[in-house]
Amino acid sequence: MRTPFVFTSCIALFMTACSSSIPYEEREEIRQSIDDESEQLIEELAEVYPEIHAQLEEAEGYATGVMSNIKVPLVGGGTGIGAVYNNVDDSTTYIDLYRYDVGAGLGLSSYRMISVLDTPENLEKFSEGFSESSWGTDWNISASGIETEQVYYLEDSEIPTYLVFESSASAVGSARLMSVSVNEELTETGVGNAKFANHESAGDESNPKWDRPLPFFAQDVVDQGFSLPLPFGISILYAETKQDMTISGLEAGFSGINGGSTIPMEFMSFDNNYSHSQTPQLKIDAWVFPFMNVFATVGKVNGMAHVEFQSDGSVGNGIGDAIIESPICSRPGPGKPDFCDSWNGSNGWDAALDVDLDGWNYTIGATFAAGWRDYFLAIPVSVSYIDMKHARAEELVFSVSPRVGKQIPLKDTSSVDVYIGVSYLDSTLTIYGEHYGQLPDDMHITYKIEQENIDKWMGLVGASYNFNRSWAIQAEYGQNGSDKRQFVSSLTRRF
Repeated sequence: MRTPFVFTSCIALFMTACSSSIPYEEREEIRQSIDDESEQLIEELAEVYPEIHAQLEEAEGYATGVMSNIKVPLVGGGTGIGAVYNNVDDSTTYIDLYRYDVGAGLGLSSYRMISVLDTPENLEKFSEGFSESSWGTDWNISASGIETEQVYYLEDSEIPTYLVFESSASAVGSARLMSVSVNEELTETGVGNAKFANHESAGDESNPKWDRPLPFFAQDVVDQGFSLPLPFGISILYAETKQDMTISGLEAGFSGINGGSTIPMEFMSFDNNYSHSQTPQLKIDAWVFPFMNVFATVGKVNGMAHVEFQSDGSVGNGIGDAIIESPICSRPGPGKPDFCDSWNGSNGWDAALDVDLDGWNYTIGATFAAGWRDYFLAIPVSVSYIDMKHARAEELVFSVSPRVGKQIPLKDTSSVDVYIGVSYLDSTLTIYGEHYGQLPDDMHITYKIEQENIDKWMGLVGASYNFNRSWAIQAEYGQNGSDKRQFVSSLTRRF
């Protein structure tokens, strides 16, 4: 019969293993404890079911685990830890066990289990992790495991399983979700909790084996003590940017002159020009090399560009006479536009335009990044092309955003990243359009404007909450005085 100390140590074992990242120096001791517990469980079951040895040897493999569950009205759950022993290649995969309950009842139980993985499919299922829902009832009351154990063999279940209840008091009817996931630290896959390649050890305490297709040369850096993030990612992003712009030149023409072709307007001046855009985006990325991630995004651009301009009252580039004599300005009566007088060198005129920005954003880029313990450095570099609807505007954006930060480990594999940095963004926007104000007979001014952002640099702060290695949310804010502001948020799934 097992002693209270052995069972207590087993519970302490899985509580430790399911906490945050396990240091290299502690992993071997935990693995050995799990293996010893598994062997002892098999020997105990053999006293009741002598055929278990032959059954396990003939199977593809078997999974062991220890679980502790609690159920209060409406909700409940449990955690555990175990291992999958592969008889085909003699490998061992260490696993975390989770159970979630929703339903009526009360319960408190602790048990050990062995599942016989009698098919390759079941072996693969437990070795790679899975989630499975079910509906069930528990009706049992037992004494402490010191004196009495309840032993069951669930032969008719999808996966033959032995259960040993060490303590149990429950009356539960609930919907359940059972989740099995690979414990990356104990199994030593080389996958870490950080978003970037992170140096965790001197590389001589363990021998992780990287078995994923990317990144290239992963095994080389894993052997040096680095852990790596999951190689592929897909994200949903939202970016909102407002920044002052400068006009580098204007070309304009009248629809009734020279077919409406535009020519430079050097006598125009501009003030209070800015753009404001919102861009939801879809992003995919992959770690091609351990310290280099490549990505591409596509997004919908919505917003506006505000342009204010005025003439200095002079005639420019030899077109004044043609404009003055044109039907627009030569017609008698009150229908003549106010700006016609500016072409006689008298009074200037001004106008303000709000141009709708409606189009698509296409981005390619790379992030160069590495971490040391809980600190990291990341340098994203990208080039974006923005194509507005009906070719009303075209924009080319170059950006680089170095940032440094720290990861703060939390419970299980969750963590919070906080960082600061700077962003350099060079944006050139070409706007095409027509102006119909005060012009008769559907005549209009055609124009072309080159805009460029004034403030290239801004400071930024950001944070992300990493639910686990696979899911994370992030928010980032950047600003340069009151003239440039940017907010970016994202939801990321890694696999």
